[in-house]
Amino acid sequence: MDIINLVERLPDDIILYIYTKCLKRYRFYNGELIKLIDFDKYKFLEQFTYRKIKAFNSYNYSNDNDNVIKYRIHYQLPNMIHINRKDSGIDDDMIFITFTINDNSLIFDVDRFRLKKKEDIIIKSQMNIYHKGDYTDYDWEVITYSYEI
Repeated sequence: MDIINLVERLPDDIILYIYTKCLKRYRFYNGELIKLIDFDKYKFLEQFTYRKIKAFNSYNYSNDNDNVIKYRIHYQLPNMIHINRKDSGIDDDMIFITFTINDNSLIFDVDRFRLKKKEDIIIKSQMNIYHKGDYTDYDWEVITYSYEI
């Protein structure tokens, strides 16, 4: 007897357990098996899409006219330049998204920081507050934008 015939003869609850818990290829939802995405197949996309939340802060304050709520999320991005950052104390590439909510509007502020080779970026000043260790051929590319709704 081959393995396929054996599996087909198993009770439904055991088959369901194998598919959802052991193989982790399906999820059981509303009486149906739903095939899950095989993320290992698309692992190469992580360098473009992966975001890990490192910190989340919220602030509430009032000024004369408005009550203001501010949320700030610090995401880790995949590093564009792969150098030994840990030994030099250099931060990973990152993005900060700040949402400011007041009585009249919603403001989004986005700041992205990526360590890049100097020939790949335009350097506006020699001084930089972000640590880059002994890597003098590198500098931080900073992209900032804001919009209000």
